[in-house]
Amino acid sequence: MKNWKVLLLVAAGVAMSGFFLAIMRPPGGQSTVPGRDLPWQVAVGENGASSTVFGLTLGQSTLRDAVGKLGRRYEIGIFQERDRGLSLEAYFRDAVVGGLNARLVLSARLPEERLAAFRAHAGAGQPTASGDRRYSLTEADHELALDAVVTAITFLPVVKFDADLVRKRFGEPAERLPVQDGMHWLYPPLGLDLLLGDNGGALLQYVPPAKFEQRLRTPLRDRESEERP
Repeated sequence: MKNWKVLLLVAAGVAMSGFFLAIMRPPGGQSTVPGRDLPWQVAVGENGASSTVFGLTLGQSTLRDAVGKLGRRYEIGIFQERDRGLSLEAYFRDAVVGGLNARLVLSARLPEERLAAFRAHAGAGQPTASGDRRYSLTEADHELALDAVVTAITFLPVVKFDADLVRKRFGEPAERLPVQDGMHWLYPPLGLDLLLGDNGGALLQYVPPAKFEQRLRTPLRDRESEERP
C-alpha cells in the first residue's frame, strides 16, 4: 500500500496548494460545547444509512451547514477522477472541533450535470499527483456548491494519537490493515477508517456505516491486492 503520509497529502495537500478558490472570511462558526463533537462521538442513524459526527449528519447536512459549524476559512473545488468521474470537496484548514485543532476535508454530493457545469465554467484545471485533475469554482458556482450534501468527512487532527488512546476512545477495531509506517484501524459499525501512523499522525475517514464496505474497506483491500507481489 501507499505510504500513509502520501495518503495525507492526497486528502489535504491539494487544497493547501492554494489552487482552489479560497474563501477567507472571519472564522465564524458555532462555539463547541466542551466534551461535545469529539472524533469518537459518532451517532449512527437507522440501519446505518446516516451518521452524525462533529455536529454534521452524513447524507443530510450540507456544505453550508458545515461552514456554519466549522467556520468560514475554507476552500472548495471539484476533482476529475480517472475512474470515478467528478467529485466535490471542501477543505477546512484551521477548524476547532471538540476543543481539538484539526483540518477537515468534506466530500459532498450534487447531481452529475451540476458538477459537469461547474467543470465547464472552470477552465482547463490542473493535474494532481495521482493523475486526476482539479478545478476551482467561479464565485457563482461556489454559492450553488454550498447546497451540496456532505457524504464523507476526513479528519486530520493536529494532536498526536497512539494505539492506547485509540483503544480507549474507539475500542478494538474489527480489522487492522497494515501500511508502510502505519496501520488502518477499521470500525464498520461507526463507518470509520482510522489511519494511525507510527509517529502519532492520524487520519480519520467517516462515511455512513451502510457505505463502509463500498467506500472504505473494498478500496483498501483492492489496493492491497494490487501491491502484493
